[in-house]
Amino acid sequence: MEKGRQFSEHNEDVWKRFKAGDQEAFTTLYNLHVDSVFNYGLKFCNDSDTVKDAIQEIFVDLYLTRENNKSSYQHLKFYLFLSLKRNLIKKMKYRRRFDDWNDQGELVAGMEFSIEYQFIERETNEEINKKVKDVLDALPAKQKEAIYLRCNESLDYAEIATIMDISIESVRKQFYRGIKAIRENLGVLELGPWLIACLMI
Repeated sequence: MEKGRQFSEHNEDVWKRFKAGDQEAFTTLYNLHVDSVFNYGLKFCNDSDTVKDAIQEIFVDLYLTRENNKSSYQHLKFYLFLSLKRNLIKKMKYRRRFDDWNDQGELVAGMEFSIEYQFIERETNEEINKKVKDVLDALPAKQKEAIYLRCNESLDYAEIATIMDISIESVRKQFYRGIKAIRENLGVLELGPWLIACLMI
């Protein structure tokens, strides 16, 4: 608990130094978030170079607008995810090179979940492994994204609603429907700890 508080305070300090124009602090923030932002971008666009370009653009924009940024560090991940998604939508609409993408910028395939890897790591049964993957792959696009942002990235419902451009109530419905489908297909006893952790975020 103490370590977590110290880590949070350290990040807030880095954030303050970044807003003051500290280049080292900017590099620290970039290194802290670039991997998760990149992985999220790949859920929508399989062109890694396009995702990398978009990431560079949103970080440059973050730096250039730092003095007017009134938010705290705890909202940085939300800002980066939202900015990246909007950036990629614009790029892909212009280039017409989306894979598994519709006009609403909605993911329809390819989402990966930490649960899949956590569960499969504990299992050697190929049939069970396939069942886990099939259940996750079969979830509707909005349920996949809601669960991913909630469980993998620990964003709150309001932040997810903004990123997905739907209401908070809709996010809750998509999330719980997805969790229900996972529980019904895989069993609450097998996935109990993960489900409880997700619901308590």
